[in-house]
Amino acid sequence: MAVALVALLIVRDLRWRRAQAQLREQLAATRAQVSEHQQLAHVGQLMSGLAQELKGPLQGVIGNTELMIAAGGLGAASATALREIQENATRAAGIVRNLLAFTEASALKRRWQDINELVARAVGGMRRELDASGVGLHLALADRLPLMYVDGRQLEKVLATLLARPTARSSLAGRESVAVRLATRRGDPLHGDERLVIEVDDRAADDGDEPAWSSDLAACRQIVQAHGGSLEIKHPVNGGFRFHLELPVAVVGADTAAAT
Repeated sequence: MAVALVALLIVRDLRWRRAQAQLREQLAATRAQVSEHQQLAHVGQLMSGLAQELKGPLQGVIGNTELMIAAGGLGAASATALREIQENATRAAGIVRNLLAFTEASALKRRWQDINELVARAVGGMRRELDASGVGLHLALADRLPLMYVDGRQLEKVLATLLARPTARSSLAGRESVAVRLATRRGDPLHGDERLVIEVDDRAADDGDEPAWSSDLAACRQIVQAHGGSLEIKHPVNGGFRFHLELPVAVVGADTAAAT
């Protein structure tokens, strides 16, 4: 009996030591993950701050070159040099927007939102620019849509970016009237999860414009994908572009895609 009791105590001691060693390993792994997350958060803050600092000067360069080109009176060499400066500044601004989209999409502040109210806020923020540029905006908002669990501030930025394209083009083209249609509706019921759709039809767009705003679209797509959604470009038969944006209603769908 004594031998059996000693053997049992030894076995229990070995098991306890083994469990203790496993707990130490798990604790060390958890500490390493926390340290890595803190470092990534610090890097994200640095990237966000740098992008914010660069955004203002780049926008100033782009705006000034546009004014100088529009004013005319330049020689061929000077006009070419200004266009090169403008293209390079626009490319750099696209990189800055991608950095901002990456850092902001990694820390979304979600809450339940009404999609039509979200659209109305985005349009309201762009209303002055739309009116000044002669852009005719038509809203087609569906009724009784379910709420979405999203970061409304980030999605408003996405919509404002998509609406700014025809605004900028209309301003450069002498404020010609541009027709844009923005619609909301339910998604295809064949999807496993319920989705809501936002579509922006830009009827006056030209295929040659696409490279100029590809970086803007990439930044918008990062934010939408962080919500578990998708943003695609379609080419209607009657011309122009259609931005097709789908977002899941369910919280699980958004969180899973963001984690991926």
